[in-house]
Amino acid sequence: MLLCLVLSLAGVYTLKAQCPASTPLVMNSVTTTESRCQASGTATVSASGGSTPYTYSIIAGPTLSAPQSSNILQSLAPGTYTVQVTDNCNTSVTSSFTVTGTYAVPSVAISTQMPSCPSSSDGSITINITNGRAPLAFSLVSPSPVTAGPQTGNVFTGLPVGTYTCQVTDSCGNFQTRTVVLTSASAVNFYNANFWYISCDSFAYAVTLNVASSFKPPYTLTLPLPGGQVLTHVLTNPTVVGAGYIMDTFYFRYHHINGDNEVLTITAADGCGSSNTTAYFMENLNMRPTPTLATTCGTQYTYTFDYDYDNALQPSTLHCGTITYTLVSPSGTVLASQLNNSTFSGYPPGTGYQVIRQDCCERDTLLFDWDTVPAFTITNAFVYKYATCKEGTSAVELEFYPTNRTGDIVFASGPPTMTLADGTTQTLTYPDTIHNILLGTLVYVNYFTVGTYKLYVNTACGETDSVTVTVDSSDLRHSTFSAPLIKGCAGANKIMLNAASNTVLNAAHQYGHITVNTSYDTYFANSPFTDSIVNVPSGTTWYASFHYLNPFQPIVYPNDMATWGCDAINDTIVVPSYTQPEFNASAAVAICGATRQVALLPDSSTGVTPYEFQIVSGPTTTALQTSPVFSGISAGTYTFQMVDACDNSFSRSITIDTLTAPTVVATGSTCVGSDMTLTLPASPFYSYSWQLPDGSTSTSNTLALHPVTASDIGTYTISVTSAIGGCTNITTEWFSLNSCLPLLETLLGFSGEWNQDNINLYWQTTDELNLSYYIVERSTDGYTYTPVQRVTAGDGLLNNYTATDTHVPEGTVYYRLQMVKFNGQVDYSGIISFSKAQTQSYNVHPTLVTGDVPVTVTCPRTINNTFIRVIGVDGKVWLTGSIPAGSTAGSIDVSSLAKGMYFVVLINDGRTVAAKILKQ
Repeated sequence: MLLCLVLSLAGVYTLKAQCPASTPLVMNSVTTTESRCQASGTATVSASGGSTPYTYSIIAGPTLSAPQSSNILQSLAPGTYTVQVTDNCNTSVTSSFTVTGTYAVPSVAISTQMPSCPSSSDGSITINITNGRAPLAFSLVSPSPVTAGPQTGNVFTGLPVGTYTCQVTDSCGNFQTRTVVLTSASAVNFYNANFWYISCDSFAYAVTLNVASSFKPPYTLTLPLPGGQVLTHVLTNPTVVGAGYIMDTFYFRYHHINGDNEVLTITAADGCGSSNTTAYFMENLNMRPTPTLATTCGTQYTYTFDYDYDNALQPSTLHCGTITYTLVSPSGTVLASQLNNSTFSGYPPGTGYQVIRQDCCERDTLLFDWDTVPAFTITNAFVYKYATCKEGTSAVELEFYPTNRTGDIVFASGPPTMTLADGTTQTLTYPDTIHNILLGTLVYVNYFTVGTYKLYVNTACGETDSVTVTVDSSDLRHSTFSAPLIKGCAGANKIMLNAASNTVLNAAHQYGHITVNTSYDTYFANSPFTDSIVNVPSGTTWYASFHYLNPFQPIVYPNDMATWGCDAINDTIVVPSYTQPEFNASAAVAICGATRQVALLPDSSTGVTPYEFQIVSGPTTTALQTSPVFSGISAGTYTFQMVDACDNSFSRSITIDTLTAPTVVATGSTCVGSDMTLTLPASPFYSYSWQLPDGSTSTSNTLALHPVTASDIGTYTISVTSAIGGCTNITTEWFSLNSCLPLLETLLGFSGEWNQDNINLYWQTTDELNLSYYIVERSTDGYTYTPVQRVTAGDGLLNNYTATDTHVPEGTVYYRLQMVKFNGQVDYSGIISFSKAQTQSYNVHPTLVTGDVPVTVTCPRTINNTFIRVIGVDGKVWLTGSIPAGSTAGSIDVSSLAKGMYFVVLINDGRTVAAKILKQ
């Protein structure tokens, strides 16, 4: 028995990998397939040599993958990748490959033909599609008034008015949904109406309709007369004149009795059945006594009886051309008789006067009393918050009789100060006089605060009256306004408009003016007020304002309050761009026995919640569900689909096996002294434990190194715990943080410069031991890099290299060197950056310093100073200096430094660039 155990152990020992392997690890080929849908490409890697088994991983590209045993890399989006093969001796080789593909989710543009009438079914919707992958299926889905499809045609006809949900699905299973509204412009609007006399008991009533936005003949107009007769006109093919008007006139006979108040109403209906009305009041034909003061300071009234229809150069439009008015005293004596003038003055007060109107048709008589003018007085003084347009203030309404005097309003006393809504305090002085005010029926005085005021009114006629007014806190105006955004689908966001005020007296007055850009303009007359702007495009900015209004006139102000102006509440609404829903390329996995609990990790910044999820292909499929968790899943490759509240979808294939740690995202610079943040996905299914190079630990999903210190450089151990549905798994990964300051000992400098539209890159090395080649890598965001050019390493003591990028993208571009040794080990240089506006690159020279030669630094011209630090390999700052704003070069004296290696660090406009120098 003991002999068998020894032999078994010996057998295990003889199977252990022999390192280094007898033949080097070689990557023979990478064969790819096109990504025809979202992230559906594959790469099959062929490797030989080294020591088996191999692991395969993607270390650079649009998506990264953890090491796996299969040589088939799946779920790849179009782009350039770097694959790494590692053998059992931990020897690695890398190679770049490209996955082709031009797939993008369907992009939807909808055109419509509106129904001709609100009750018609002759509208249409055309769904125009770019991108996606054919064949496409088009549908009108619930809750549309009409549902149809799926169909191959993109046009839907025979549609009534309503809100439609349009959906298109491509052959990749991705679908897009949009909402469109079909409306009818049918409406009848009266533009004008005129009524006039023709002859005795004969009149004309003319109307004008505005049909500029909705011409829907035939038009039917009806006019019921008080006697029961109904006049009807049908305009089958009316003439449209001017900017879209049609006109019609009714001629009719009717005997009006003075004192009656009949109403004549015309109703107009268009060919779609929409209608509207306008009315004329026959009381305009009646006489009525209208008194006015004979003079400004007069004590006697003047009376007019046909006030609006005579006393003009033209005869009345409501009577024949000659009208005789006769004034008769209370005793029956004829006092005056005059043509086309119904105004009488100069007679004493009394009761029982009469005026007789005689035109060519009939004779009318009106009895009235000639009143006495009372002494001037302030008849009423109301605290009236409805007549102020400043927050936290009030107004006072003063009423007078008799009216139309001129005079002064004097503030004799009141509170000493007034605090406005913006926090400023105004000092109030007394007495304060508002001069030369027309004292009509009433006047509104602004602005008042809490306190008691004494006011005097002195007329130009020598009359005086006074009043005491007390303003309470409940008398002050308070208005609110907000414009929150409700994030919606593409082009279907909503801006809510909410306003309220304690100043709303009735809907006949406007207390605020609400505007949003140029697309929304309305007045605030009811409180609370709620409205919305729908179908707001994504990626736009809106400016909403609530302008306080005072709907009452006339207004007068004491002190300098007339210059204060009205208040306004402003809000800026930034509508984020709609982004298609998306979930992470990895999934949370917890193994329970033979099956797995799998949780997708949706990006909550994409799409519109709530989301739904399903498995559309793989060893098993599921229906849509609200949870991202799938239970009882066996190992295999699945295509998962995510659908947002807009009914837009995203799908991706994920290979489910064991728990794989998600990718660490590094934001910022790894340079010592800079800020760096390391982030793992926040998820309810994950918990993390970091062990830092200095031995400390952290359990957050983010690790902030502010700033990066020498002790932060090294290897981080990350333990990931996945807990899903009662199952828990733990995996551990390692992440290496290499400072951008300690360049490889062989790299003396890395710089570049613009050359017209190209960028020339330069680097200098020494003692290149076991170095195989360089790869120049480029990035447009500073995080994801793609290969640009490969340069074979030399073998001299001092080597100079150059590379040219002839396809420089727009915006800021970042470069770094990937340095690959013969054993597959990969190291990276520091990062340098350029932009189109940058004509001067960062550069440090000489990098090999002898004697007392200073180090010269060049940089782009900026509006801020460029700071220079000389740092030792231990992180200690030895020297500091600066280049003034506007300059592009400077130098720093390094003669005091001891022999050795140092790093020159430049910090300019948020960029940090480092170069290595050797002091001899």
